[in-house]
Amino acid sequence: MIIDGPIESFFKNPSLEASPEGNGILFHLRRDLVKLYGKEGKNSDADLPHAMLAMMGILAGIDYLSKVYSRHQGYRDDRKRFVETVHDLCNITNDDSEALYQFRCALVHSVALSTISTSNYRKNTRFIFEVTDDESLFLIEKLSDVGNELRYRISFWKLKEAFLDVIGRLEDIARDVGHSRNAQVVNMIGQMHSEKILKK
Repeated sequence: MIIDGPIESFFKNPSLEASPEGNGILFHLRRDLVKLYGKEGKNSDADLPHAMLAMMGILAGIDYLSKVYSRHQGYRDDRKRFVETVHDLCNITNDDSEALYQFRCALVHSVALSTISTSNYRKNTRFIFEVTDDESLFLIEKLSDVGNELRYRISFWKLKEAFLDVIGRLEDIARDVGHSRNAQVVNMIGQMHSEKILKK
């Protein structure tokens, strides 16, 4: 039997065997996403019959990981956590980070590609999204900003890569005792790694 610490357990590679003692939420989410979008680190040439489910899983995963990274830990701070995480770890602008949060809201809450912002950021503005499988495009691109309507294009494959980058960067932070966020990330992993799903 191999005994893993909290960091190893939290970031366990989804290609590894499930443990009979249970595995963390991130492990199972990543395993399920592999079934929807193909192996990690590789973009599939095949059609994406479950693209909506995959995007919902990716965005929920980033949301979950934002609890580990962000300094905003209040009950109502989910937007701030998400925006801070993608801004910092995906190296995109604050406006694009806010737009990705609106994309998350549209998909996860409404199963739609549009939403009206209820947050302080562009309140009452309609965000409309189109999704492409063209991996040569940027993760997110603003197509128009007219009145109270914003249009964006999201690259599915770049979204997948962004999710995997967030995982990799968080694991690096957790292992780098000199990083300014190390103590917080390790503390949150310590709190969250014990949440287990018993599933083969």
